Parts: sequence; C-alpha cells; structure tokens
Amino acid sequence: MKDGFKKANSILLEPIMKVENSTPEEYQGDIMGDLNRRRGKIMSIESKNNLSIINAEVPLAELFGYATAIRSLSKGRSSYSMEPSHFEQVPANVLSAVLEQQKS
Repeated sequence: MKDGFKKANSILLEPIMKVENSTPEEYQGDIMGDLNRRRGKIMSIESKNNLSIINAEVPLAELFGYATAIRSLSKGRSSYSMEPSHFEQVPANVLSAVLEQQKS
C-alpha cells in the first residue's frame, strides 16, 4: 500500500477540531503544554474572571483521553468543548507511522 500511495501522489487528510478550554489561570501553562504535545495550535488566549479561555486547533486523533488529561492537570477545574473545524494534510512522520501500521 505504501508504494501505491506514494506513486499516486496521494495525500492523507485528518480532521482538525476547534477546541475551547476554560481553566483557572494557574493551570494555563499546563493546559497549553498538553495541547502542544497533542500537535495543537494555540489560536488565542483570553482572560475572564480569573479564567483563561484557550482556543486551539487540534487533530482529532490526538484528543482521545483529553478529558482525563485536563482533569488531572487542573485538579478537575478545567472544562472544554470541541467542534469540527476543517481537514489538514497529515505530517510526514504521522503518515509514515500510519503506512507502517497498514503493512502489518
């Protein structure tokens, strides 16, 4: 499959989610670090009543387990919502992993 995929000049797209996370300001750095580890792009940060509202775009594949992660990072004080945003081309390193997985 890998050779056919490359020969056809195909690209693999992944769904990107728009994520809004509300967290007390003291946990903002931890939440942003977690979003970055998940290949997220921070789009904006707002402050309202000692809360940080972090808006980001994150690949759906990286969001599994996100609720548990933010609960741990913020001692249960963060909340989030997400909605589909758009599709983007999968990065080369992720594409290689997907194609290798398809071989087995």
